[in-house]
Amino acid sequence: MTPASVNEQLRKYRRFHYSGHVLALVDGLQYQQHTGQQLTSEDDVVVSLFAGTKEIALAHAGPWLIDLKAARDRIADLGELEQVRPGVIWLITSESLERQAEKLRPHLDIRLPDRRSALLRFWDPRVLHALNAICQDKASRALFRTAHAWQYLNEGQRFTINDNATH
Repeated sequence: MTPASVNEQLRKYRRFHYSGHVLALVDGLQYQQHTGQQLTSEDDVVVSLFAGTKEIALAHAGPWLIDLKAARDRIADLGELEQVRPGVIWLITSESLERQAEKLRPHLDIRLPDRRSALLRFWDPRVLHALNAICQDKASRALFRTAHAWQYLNEGQRFTINDNATH
């Protein structure tokens, strides 16, 4: 079940914006371990953030976006997964599934001080929580502005990140 706080955030968002919906950002490995099923791409329903990237071989274990309106049969699994594993982040956005994926993909890799590239696991609520705490300047918060709001559980507490508040 979609958490009540996510639905309330969506209602508030819709008061100021014509459209808005909830997408689930899901850790593919956590989903597979919880449900026994691997996520696969489905047009306008499920998309891998690794699609079209050099990490495509890791797609099964990596980040996936799921459109809850089109994937109502998965909502219960996602609600359960969120409670038992660090594997779900709820995004409130006006973007389509594929457009939201396009906005998130540039944030998959970061440049380390020694010029090497590293994968930034922002789809893990524990990592997202830490990023929110340490990213303080406008440039480092660009990831958070890719959606209106991010909701997730960390150590049993629900958190919301909203860097796009216009009201």
